[in-house]
Amino acid sequence: MFLATETHDQLKGCVIIVHDQAMTAALGTLAEFRRRVYQCLTRRPDALFDLLDALTCRPDPVTSLPALSLEPEFRRGHGGLYAALTRGGVDLDRLRAVLLADLPPAWDGRRWFAGDVSGWPRPDAVTSPQRVAMFDKSARTSAGHPITSGWPFAVMTALESGACSWNAPVDATRLGPTDTLTAVTLTAIDRVVVDLDRVGYADTPGFVFDAEYDLMALSHVWADRVHIVGRLRSNQVFHADPAPEPGRRGRPRRHGDKIVLNDPATLATPDRWAELDSPRYGVVRLSAWDDRHRRLTREGFWDKHPGPLPIVRGGVIRVELERLPGGGVPDRAMWLWHAGPVPLDLVTVFAAYQRRFDIEHFFRFCKQRLGWTRPAPMLPGTAQVWTWLVLVAYTQLRLARPVVADLRMSWEKPAESGRCTPGRVRRDFRRVRGLVGTPANPPKPTRAGPGRPVGTTRPPRARHATHKKNSRATRKKGMKTASRTTTGRKTTKTQATR
Repeated sequence: MFLATETHDQLKGCVIIVHDQAMTAALGTLAEFRRRVYQCLTRRPDALFDLLDALTCRPDPVTSLPALSLEPEFRRGHGGLYAALTRGGVDLDRLRAVLLADLPPAWDGRRWFAGDVSGWPRPDAVTSPQRVAMFDKSARTSAGHPITSGWPFAVMTALESGACSWNAPVDATRLGPTDTLTAVTLTAIDRVVVDLDRVGYADTPGFVFDAEYDLMALSHVWADRVHIVGRLRSNQVFHADPAPEPGRRGRPRRHGDKIVLNDPATLATPDRWAELDSPRYGVVRLSAWDDRHRRLTREGFWDKHPGPLPIVRGGVIRVELERLPGGGVPDRAMWLWHAGPVPLDLVTVFAAYQRRFDIEHFFRFCKQRLGWTRPAPMLPGTAQVWTWLVLVAYTQLRLARPVVADLRMSWEKPAESGRCTPGRVRRDFRRVRGLVGTPANPPKPTRAGPGRPVGTTRPPRARHATHKKNSRATRKKGMKTASRTTTGRKTTKTQATR
């Protein structure tokens, strides 16, 4: 068995023999996962898998790609590393199925997934195509706005129960200039549901999102099969179903009494309420108004919706916290949305949204320790391959959690068995890799190529501008301009001028 009190120097050079049956099973699961990941690599699989091992085994933060070529797990030169990323191929559909097959245990009787967007800033890469304007709180434009250009990625992860820093990433899609977050998220949910049905998962999964997602569109498409939970902005207005009016003539009303989330005078008596004592937030009061809907407008997802806009019903939940984790007092209530096949307990909805913040730990570890956005590739396809290698490396660390030794520093507290953080698991993964082996083949001996012919040069690379998606005001202005130029009045005025 592993002793959590031993330091890194005490375990250096030791060979630990696994006697525990559970650890043997965990090693078998990790070895099978690595074998299936290797089968998902379609081009240059050996170099890509060696790069994956170098990324996972390196205990220090990744500072550059050439530094990974110096790791003993990468048995090739730095040129093979760049060739693997630029020319390597990954079967993404098959790899998504592999990641979904090794999810953490379900909690609350169902699987919960969280979606969020994280950006790869590339503000100075004028030769990189398909860059879009995106939010970045560390960047500032000339006007002081936190906006930069780069490649945003929509990531979907499976959540674990309780407060922890672990996630299980299952999907990552780059948002291109013509992609919308709603369309990409709908496709990601469809892939997750199909793969869960393929492995025989019978319970209804849940998906948690933040306020930047179009919760009404997601609920309209998927609320009959999955649970959609998300945060609502406090300036939104919801309506109840209209009361029957037997003597009314004309078209029946579609919207009843309204509640304005930031106006307490419009809030009627809640349909349900609950109260719990949280060690982080103190007394938490939950109030719910069921069967509420928004008055939708034809923009975004609903711009080309055929026929009348639908009524998307769900529960509006007010969350009142006694205190914040840092000791402050919240200045306003938080509002949540839930739509699904059946109503959920208010405490379950609040707990699911609490777990959504665990994805922030995943983003921080991937960027700061695994070097997700550290490289500077020119092509977005290279960034896509590197992103999936980072996700697989993180998954390997999660599967190796039961079998690693706690190589803690002298000033760190001992971790419980199986409760090591991703950083501590990474310190001992090189030894674990020696126990499970590698399916990649060693490199074949070869000679260097002839290189570029003498006297030849490359032409200048093409430059690409940053794509900016039109806002609602810009679209309306364009529509008005187009309508004026096609009217007879505008034509008559033009002819008179001529």
